[in-house]
Amino acid sequence: MPCKEKQPILMSIFLLGFCQWLQQLQWATALRESSLAFPVIEGTHLLGLAFILGPVLMFDLRLSGLAWREHAVSKIARIFVPYSIAGALLMFVTGILLFCAEAVKCYNSGWFRIKVVLLIVAGLNALYFHTKTQSTWAAWDNRPTPPPNARMAGVLSMVFWAGVLLAGRWTAYNL
Repeated sequence: MPCKEKQPILMSIFLLGFCQWLQQLQWATALRESSLAFPVIEGTHLLGLAFILGPVLMFDLRLSGLAWREHAVSKIARIFVPYSIAGALLMFVTGILLFCAEAVKCYNSGWFRIKVVLLIVAGLNALYFHTKTQSTWAAWDNRPTPPPNARMAGVLSMVFWAGVLLAGRWTAYNL
């Protein structure tokens, strides 16, 4: 077998071994086996989801020109973005804890992999918007309909986050 064909197999073996090691850590095992801690962290993860998705949806609806057309985009951002940042931090911390507790199950879940890819793509979409498109706010901030690249960022964000939500739910029900 040529060397290039061995690399994905070796990476897969490494990742599975890492997930097994991670899941067997004493605190991860205690978390997984806890009848109180695991559900509390999972519930907190869902709370973080609400804190990120609600505000992101509100901002994306304005960006796409579907809602709050009479308000400046910057005003909507000032209202909603801090909540989404708090939700993202909460989801990140609790998501890492949940992953560590069930790392092998997550590794074997196609839905989990889809969720991770969609999270990365949603993050890249937000990064692109905030580094490229947001810098032109002064020219279109008060217009009822933002320029096409801003509208596209809003629509794509809603699509990606809907995918994250669905893949996350399917991950939870199929582990």
